[in-house]
Amino acid sequence: MGSRRSVVLALTGCAAIAVIALGVGGAVAQQDEEPPTASASEEELVERLGDLEGALPDTIVPTDVVIDDEQTWGSLEGDPAGVNAVLDTVEGDLRTLFIDADDASGEIADAVALVARGWLDIWHGTEELALAESHDLAFPLDADADGVATDADELRGRMQAGLGLILQGQGRLLEGYTVLREAAPGPAEVQAQFDSRAVAAEDFDTDLRPQIHVMISERSTSVWVAVERFETDVPGAR
Repeated sequence: MGSRRSVVLALTGCAAIAVIALGVGGAVAQQDEEPPTASASEEELVERLGDLEGALPDTIVPTDVVIDDEQTWGSLEGDPAGVNAVLDTVEGDLRTLFIDADDASGEIADAVALVARGWLDIWHGTEELALAESHDLAFPLDADADGVATDADELRGRMQAGLGLILQGQGRLLEGYTVLREAAPGPAEVQAQFDSRAVAAEDFDTDLRPQIHVMISERSTSVWVAVERFETDVPGAR
């Protein structure tokens, strides 16, 4: 009896293991049969970016750069805190748009991903500039009437980091919006916004990027060319 009971228990255990194995195998097979999540179409990505355009800042800081010839620095024009506050309201939408566009394929999807990521770079950059600006308000830079050095230093590290992010973001905007301008994937009203953004990015790249490079001691796109400044007919003299 004991021997038969052992056989029965062993067979029951084998049957249970087989049922579990079949259940696991069926679950795995069912998971394998589930269709993969479809990526967003380029038309949908363009539409989503078009919907965001009206909520994005009209201008990006800095709007002007003034270089001080007496010092290795300068001053910036614009409202970084205001631009950052506007981008705060759409940061989540920009992040989701970037993820979806990055997962999609095609030239237009890549351009939308660049634009979304560029705006996120500018969002981070303006946050750094706004922090530096608020520090200057809390701790004035000018010394007191007695000439005592009680004033605070500028947070140049934060300003340099912020400007670096803005340069990076503007470069992505230039590349992305240029593709969208040339491909013209959107309806007329949205396309006009893309075209305007491309022009603004080009103007920034031409007018402000070299000035910012000088201010933060970055490499410039300028090229030095040797020329003859003085000419003379005297032999051996130049």
